[in-house]
Amino acid sequence: MIFHSSLLKLVIASFVCVVCAGTALSVEGDTWLRAGLAKEWGADSTALALGDDVNRHWWQSFDDPLLDSLIMIGERNNYDVSIAARRIDIARSALKQTQSAYYPQIGLSLGWNRTRTSGRIESNRGVAETVSYFDGTANMSWEIDVFGKIRAQSRRGAAQVKVSSAEYAAAMLSLDAEIASTYIGLLVSRAQLDIAMLHSERQKHILDITETRHRTGLVSKLDVAQAATLYYSTTASIPMLEASIEASCNSLAVLLGTTREGLPAGVFEPHAIPGHYQLVGVGAPLDLLRRRPDIIAAERNIDVAAASLGVARSAYLPSLSISASIGTQAHAFGELFSGPSFAYSVAPTLSWTLFDGLARRAATASARQSMELEIDNYNMTVLTAVEEVRNAMARYSATLVYIDRISKVVENSEEEVRLSLDQYKQGLTDFYNVVEAQLTNLSYQNSLVEAKGNALTALISLYKALGGGYKM
Repeated sequence: MIFHSSLLKLVIASFVCVVCAGTALSVEGDTWLRAGLAKEWGADSTALALGDDVNRHWWQSFDDPLLDSLIMIGERNNYDVSIAARRIDIARSALKQTQSAYYPQIGLSLGWNRTRTSGRIESNRGVAETVSYFDGTANMSWEIDVFGKIRAQSRRGAAQVKVSSAEYAAAMLSLDAEIASTYIGLLVSRAQLDIAMLHSERQKHILDITETRHRTGLVSKLDVAQAATLYYSTTASIPMLEASIEASCNSLAVLLGTTREGLPAGVFEPHAIPGHYQLVGVGAPLDLLRRRPDIIAAERNIDVAAASLGVARSAYLPSLSISASIGTQAHAFGELFSGPSFAYSVAPTLSWTLFDGLARRAATASARQSMELEIDNYNMTVLTAVEEVRNAMARYSATLVYIDRISKVVENSEEEVRLSLDQYKQGLTDFYNVVEAQLTNLSYQNSLVEAKGNALTALISLYKALGGGYKM
């Protein structure tokens, strides 16, 4: 008996040493991981927080109250955002479920039993016996987290909550940008429709002039045909622009989690395209690490993978549990609480898997590869973020230059239309020049409106690439 007790103490002491060594290796590995990331990207990854509120409402720089209302409604009703929020709740509930293992499980059972035993089981014939009794038992089981298995599982659950929070922020940012882009597309289509309507009115007036001049014999039927072709080609574009407006309204309805009839009345009213000239402070490239939800989610996925590796390692360690029960059994209900009726049991158990066909080794190797995969994904996410910012900046800058130049083209094109029409009325030029001037002016005006929309879209992409905007 003394020998068995000493052996048990030796085994427990050995396990404690293994646990301490494993914990030290785990902490050291985690420190190395974070130090490596900090060294590679020049920032302390432990200081990363979920975005900053410096310019959380970046769309307000467009100074459009209707856009503010649309984004507010979308953030409240959009189903993608709602799904992301529910994922946070699911992760929190899973964490609470894991943490519940810190506490014992207690149960209670009450019942009545009646048993009859056969009297012909043994070679000697006996008398069948019938036993009936009441019983009540309280059970308790508790796995004591001596070796850190539950702590490792809780760390993984807590990291998953943080991942879900970052994914929620990413869903919000994506939604805001999508609503803003769709709204800008609606305004561009509506502006192009206004241009087409204005040109069709002017071209109808020119068609009337050519018909009058043809009736008086001043011009040939060719001028009338060219004027009619110009007019009808412009009116033919109107239905497609109206369909584009309808499609934008339907897209907005989906983003806002409603139907087209549920959209704010202002969506169907004329609105000017917001100003496209804005100063955007990009800040230092490493600021992306603190602002972009996808980078933060990628980093927290590393934490989840590292915690999963800790869980896999904990499978090598033993588990210590205690099971206990106390109850009472008596034939008569009134004797249930008498002294001789009580019974109890206490069973502390130390269990340790010595061989499992290398399953634990395979699980640990898989968890380690998953962590390395998440590190690669983090690095790729950072590089992609830098690329997106630079592309958005280049596209926005180039579009601004294009707008400046195309604006001058539109001014000269309008002058060309005026001069060609005056000369045609005086009989100094062919009507073909008027048609060409009208078509060119319409094309350039549409290009100018589209360029303004592209500039705003590029600006929205820049804000999104910056993780929600940044203010100097």
